[in-house]
Amino acid sequence: MRRAFAALLGASPRAGFPSLAPALALALALSGLSTPALAGAPESAEQPELVPPKATSPLVYDYPEALLERDEPPSGTVNLQYVVGIDGVPKEIEVLDSPDPALAEAAVEALAALRFRPGTYGGQAVEIVLTIALEYTPPEAELPQDEGDPDANPAEDGAGPGEDTDDADDTDEQPDGPERILGTLLEAGSGTPVGGATVLAVPAGDYPEGRVRRQRYGDESEPAWIVQSRADDLGRFSLRAVPDGRVRLIFLAPNFERLEWVVSLEPNTQLETKYFLTRDSATPFRTEVTVDREAMPEAVVRTITTEEINEIPGTQGDALKAVQNFPGVSRQAFGAGQLAIRGAAPGDSGVYLGYHEIPTLFHFGGISSVFNSDVIAQLDFIPGNFDSRYGDALGGVVNVQPRRGRRDGYHGYFDADLFDAGLLVEGPVGEGSFVLSGRRSYVDVILPAVIPDEVGLGLTVAPRYWDYQALFDYPLPKPVGGELSVRAFGSDDRSKLIFAEANEIEADDRDALETVQWFHRVDLVYRKLEGPWEFLITPSYKREFASSSIFGATRFDVESDTFSGRAELSRRLTKNAQLRVGAEVVSTWYAARAELPGFGPGAPSPALASASTRETDYVRVAPALYGTLTLRAGQRLMLFPGVRLSHTSDLAAIERTVADPRLRFILKVADNTKLKGGVGLYSQAPGLLQGDVVFGNPRLLPERSLHTSLSVEQLLPRDFSVELTGFYKRLYALSSETTALALVPGEGDPSPQNFANIGAGNIYGGELLVKRALGDRFYGWLSYTLMRSERTPAPGEATQLFDFDQTHILTLIASYDFPLNWRIGARFRLVSGNPYTATVNGVVNGGGGGVEHIPIAGPINGARLPAFHQLDLRVDKTWVYRRIKVTSYLDIQNVYNAENTEFLASSYDFQSRIPILSLPTAPSVGMKIEW
Repeated sequence: MRRAFAALLGASPRAGFPSLAPALALALALSGLSTPALAGAPESAEQPELVPPKATSPLVYDYPEALLERDEPPSGTVNLQYVVGIDGVPKEIEVLDSPDPALAEAAVEALAALRFRPGTYGGQAVEIVLTIALEYTPPEAELPQDEGDPDANPAEDGAGPGEDTDDADDTDEQPDGPERILGTLLEAGSGTPVGGATVLAVPAGDYPEGRVRRQRYGDESEPAWIVQSRADDLGRFSLRAVPDGRVRLIFLAPNFERLEWVVSLEPNTQLETKYFLTRDSATPFRTEVTVDREAMPEAVVRTITTEEINEIPGTQGDALKAVQNFPGVSRQAFGAGQLAIRGAAPGDSGVYLGYHEIPTLFHFGGISSVFNSDVIAQLDFIPGNFDSRYGDALGGVVNVQPRRGRRDGYHGYFDADLFDAGLLVEGPVGEGSFVLSGRRSYVDVILPAVIPDEVGLGLTVAPRYWDYQALFDYPLPKPVGGELSVRAFGSDDRSKLIFAEANEIEADDRDALETVQWFHRVDLVYRKLEGPWEFLITPSYKREFASSSIFGATRFDVESDTFSGRAELSRRLTKNAQLRVGAEVVSTWYAARAELPGFGPGAPSPALASASTRETDYVRVAPALYGTLTLRAGQRLMLFPGVRLSHTSDLAAIERTVADPRLRFILKVADNTKLKGGVGLYSQAPGLLQGDVVFGNPRLLPERSLHTSLSVEQLLPRDFSVELTGFYKRLYALSSETTALALVPGEGDPSPQNFANIGAGNIYGGELLVKRALGDRFYGWLSYTLMRSERTPAPGEATQLFDFDQTHILTLIASYDFPLNWRIGARFRLVSGNPYTATVNGVVNGGGGGVEHIPIAGPINGARLPAFHQLDLRVDKTWVYRRIKVTSYLDIQNVYNAENTEFLASSYDFQSRIPILSLPTAPSVGMKIEW
């Protein structure tokens, strides 16, 4: 015993730094405590083993007697989700569904009284998310309980009645006496409470007061006394009957570095203090094993969390930029802020933030997204075959859910890099929480120094942007119940690029490209879970403005007001069936003005001949109804049939209605193998220009697409996974330009259509994703896409490659956490060049008193730019102090300065071409201060 306590307190029977885990286990066992996992213990060379929590006694629950007084006492299954903490106490208990609120309340109370042996992963205690189903039946009709059902009895694999459970006793048996030391344990830097930590008090010996920064390795006798306790979920602890004098406090918590402190305890006094534990750099994240919560998962969905976002080099911690590394996402020129998913145009995919589409994804040039990634709880990337709740898209869907603000105190951060600076503050408001965030760029100072002279750009009124987010969440009291969220956010971008010649005296608007774009949006979200029912109601209002001027000749301004609303109702019908139905409406008023000079006698219609300026007001209303049914067929197959009915009206007697049936499935082939797939129809309404009465065709129908996909997912040892997906999309009724005339009912003469639903296309390919899950020092993935995207503009015309077709897309990402809070990551990309229409020659037209060079073009998209390749590197270093955490980083884009061709510019006579190169090596240095 003396040797065990010597090892526990820092003494060692032999020289060096031996493992303290066995000695600590013995010492704590002798002192009446269970054995916690030690941060910093040597890792096993074998695959870490997950040991689930085990209940220390059976779960005993009775039917509520008050319900027996009802004429028809309720019965059924209450499904709960809960977290078993590292102290073995159930917390964060959530009712997934229940036949009656009173039964749900009784089930929560019974589960909260249960105690567990904590689960472990790789020998370390972890928080584990579990679900349980409690069956309630009135006593007169009660059936015998199936003792073999683990969901009905969580103690099935644990200690049963009468068995020895001394090793799982987590109670603190302190000596009787007054509380002498009261304290709170918080995580250094973030201020998050550290629950479940072991607190020991022993005589200080000859250690000086203050923090013990260096342990003494020499023989040490058994302490005269020892008092122990355990911190609760809020990090609070108390030590009773501690003798007067100098006391050595020892704090041990899984995934945190050991902390020791010497304090002086005066007679008849009580000491109150706080202590800050530093998270072990080898395990910087909360380890959590979860079960599937979403009752209607997507066939292929790729999820990324905020922790993973910060690990990906080359993205500056930006969530939407991180999506560009997934399979199926084409790279855009200069890394511009566009998402071309599975061969579709950027405008053919939808990005949702909190149940409504985001009007603008990125700030100027794709430098950063318009929504702070630190306010995001989770991001789901669905490249195809998405659920019926999403519509008006032929490509893919990105679904972003904001998180709630922290309720454990006031926190925030300030960060700055070479592009922008941002501030975030969050904290509790009564029972609710708030988050305030804002960011402003200074790209207008940096970018002119980065762009090389050979690009030929001069910048005045250079690009700048800002954005903000304000979120408020509050649980409503009974009898209303549920939670109300209020979200407001917006952004503003302005830029002006001058293409000035070196000998030009003064540049003007004829040499400029200018853009202005801003939006503001306010959302309300109300969610409530009531027994087997789940309700969602969320209205939203957005005001948006976009303006562009191209070389002083073409200009357009579009101002819009959009009201969108969504309501959903979900109910579990039976044990194997659940239904979700919903309604969505998006109504937009546009005011547009376009200046398109160059139209005249040669215009395709009389209207265009005199319409150098076009002003219009336009109203579009797009309601939709949708529903999805979840069916479990046996133990391994899940089916998700659904349908979406969409209607579009521009209030000008143009009505369009389409029905899109969809079916998805998930088949569990083996314990670690899933086969997933889907087939369905998707539609997208015409764009503003295509549907314009002058420049477009107001009689256009929605574009259509048939999605099919099949995917196999395999979980591998050591947290690796492999996903292989094949997909095919058939596009039809695409809007294509045409000069054909059409006879409109009620009009005398045929008129130009400008656009017609005569295009078609095919997109097919395969995707590979090999991923190493976050949780250990190493994180990374390999992403590869083999794809072809082609279009046929009209029947009888030749099939051509789509503008965003990229045959090969390879991305390699690796990130490693080194000791002392260093992290180094790298990203390598190899992508096929975009197709383009080559100019094969040029001729001279000398008529009209001048000389004009006319290009002779080759086949449309018949040539392809050289392949793109680039290496990005990121280095992070973090310093953790008591109240703040400081992280500095160096992010280098294009480490070896690859000269990648983004475009080809022809000479004046079209006899030669000059490559327009991507950005050269571009380092960015930043710092983030969190509290």
